[in-house]
Amino acid sequence: MEFNWGDSIWELMLTKRPSDTHFSQSSTPGGKSPLARDDDNTLNTHAVLFDGTKTALAIAGTCFALGVVVAPHVKSGLISLKSKLRRRAEKTGDAEAPLPLTVVAEVEPEQPDPPRLRAV
Repeated sequence: MEFNWGDSIWELMLTKRPSDTHFSQSSTPGGKSPLARDDDNTLNTHAVLFDGTKTALAIAGTCFALGVVVAPHVKSGLISLKSKLRRRAEKTGDAEAPLPLTVVAEVEPEQPDPPRLRAV
């Protein structure tokens, strides 16, 4: 996969280099050079470049296939979780509901006795 952008050609590539090496810094900001260096920054070898188009398509196809296979399981798991949460909310809702009050006996409030007259 390659395309022209400005005065450059861009191409998707996979690289292979020895495991105890790292890429050299490129003069382009954010870029890396295909030169493989060891920890002492000594040039070790060049990286080997492979076409990345087939790999990108394989990864995309695998992700799509996994999505098709896994999606029904994820959907059923979400439905199950939703119903469990709903049942839990109903159970806690029942326990927290106020109970109706029942009047056992009515008692009138006590009235103070009226003042009594005394003979003088």
